[in-house]
Amino acid sequence: MQLDQSFEVGRTLDTVWRGLGDLPATASCIPGAEITQVDGNEKASGVFKVQLGPIKAAFAGDAEVVRDEATHSGTISGAGKDGKNATRVKALVKYQLHAVGDAATRIDLSVEYSISGPLAQFSRAGIVKEIAGSITKVFATNLEAMLAASASAPAAVPPAELPSSAPAQSSSTPPSAERLQAAAPPPSLNLGALMWNLLWQKIKGVFGKS
Repeated sequence: MQLDQSFEVGRTLDTVWRGLGDLPATASCIPGAEITQVDGNEKASGVFKVQLGPIKAAFAGDAEVVRDEATHSGTISGAGKDGKNATRVKALVKYQLHAVGDAATRIDLSVEYSISGPLAQFSRAGIVKEIAGSITKVFATNLEAMLAASASAPAAVPPAELPSSAPAQSSSTPPSAERLQAAAPPPSLNLGALMWNLLWQKIKGVFGKS
């Protein structure tokens, strides 16, 4: 199945491109997603937690990231499995950035996915499309907030030089990995709340037309 989404972020194309390159920070903008391990800028492991009433699932898996700076586009391919009910998910995400004026960026997303196992019954196109739209809105809001916070963060102060007799202590841990170690696990994506909100919006729409 395939889903197509587009949204705008009030940041320049270069700013958005750099922000999306930080895998842990970008994943933190997605409800229920958590990066548990990164391997450079091309591979990552993580978990995606969802909840629908009493049903809970945690899809653990790996993803491979390919970015093309020349075209400001990229792909994310991954697969995951829930350890409790053996439901499997595969997905291929393609994204393309477009400058909108001088201070905004449009992100076009194309997601191809497949779900097999007990939870596949919840993957009907209509339901998934509605939920994906809601998740995209939350992601766009969180992404813009993350980019704004990064822009307002004070610049790092270079460390003072140590005396020659004292060996300098260096860290090989990249900044994104340090944030990964310090970050708290995000809450699960509450599909029940999302579906109830969508239903409520439809009810209000019906009565609003009457």
